[in-house]
Amino acid sequence: MDPDYWQALCDGDRHASLAAVKRLRAAGLTNGEIITEHVLVAQRRVGDLWLAGEWTVSQEHAATAINEGLVHWLGSFSDPPDPARPLILVSCLEQEWHALPALVVAESMVEAGYRVNYLGGAPEPDDLLRQVLRLKPRAVMFSASLTSSLGRQKRMLGQIRSLGLPVVVGGQGFGADDRRALALGATAWCASPAHAVRLLDELPTRLERVPVEEPTPADEEAAWIEEHRAEIVRYLVAGLRDVESFSEALLSAERGWLKELEGLADHLVGCLSAALVTGDETIMLEAQAWMNRVLLARGIDGVLLVEAWSLLAEALRGQPLARATVASAASYAEQSVDSDGDGLAV
Repeated sequence: MDPDYWQALCDGDRHASLAAVKRLRAAGLTNGEIITEHVLVAQRRVGDLWLAGEWTVSQEHAATAINEGLVHWLGSFSDPPDPARPLILVSCLEQEWHALPALVVAESMVEAGYRVNYLGGAPEPDDLLRQVLRLKPRAVMFSASLTSSLGRQKRMLGQIRSLGLPVVVGGQGFGADDRRALALGATAWCASPAHAVRLLDELPTRLERVPVEEPTPADEEAAWIEEHRAEIVRYLVAGLRDVESFSEALLSAERGWLKELEGLADHLVGCLSAALVTGDETIMLEAQAWMNRVLLARGIDGVLLVEAWSLLAEALRGQPLARATVASAASYAEQSVDSDGDGLAV
């Protein structure tokens, strides 16, 4: 990764960032090489620095906004697609605001010669479906960086599949294989933008129309969680703030990370609904490990995650499958804390 470009990102300097990218283009790098070898590498480092507690949310957002602008700028040099070429609709999932991966996919599709309608982050589901009906695309492609955004997607993906349209999904939120994607009703999962291009060459233009499935008990509980998600998060945050060890940890913390707590709690709740609709309980283990890393990096006792699972279970009375899933995560959390003498589980 170019050091001048990285320094400009660290400084939040979009003009210097653009100057560095212009220099890379002048040196002969293609748009794809700049995006893959510099922009995406930098974005991963930005995420790692936030996770490690070295960058604030504001710093992360500033760098991400610069990177998105650079990808848009690089895309402006692409040749216009042939109007006769198929149209692809590219979007994030509902409540998924990490738009950069979807933008990179969209630009990759354009480079491959497809016409693209790019909807960006967190689309409104009904509006998205109206766009699908109006445009009748060759395929619909979704990106999800956060597993916590999967919980309310099953019906929407099913509605698109009921039209006979291929649905291709990808991103970190779907994990390292196609299990979660297929459980949600997607046609295929892709590991990278290049993989997505190959898939579109292989998939039929239209599929058999598949009726939208009736919700399972797990789907119904996940829908209840999503409907009451904001209330559950408030209950969880309020309960954690009353925990004595939490208050002591706050007093000793160097950063005012309390502002991040609501987002962290929302992620845990979203991961629960995602685990229910996909039937994949490894989602909860991933959430446990991720949250432990966040707490450890901020000097907060990992035992607080045990408290979080306990509070979450209290908020889920009347939802037996969800409570059982939380109980499994809580058991793992307790084992993690017990295995480490200072309570900071990794």
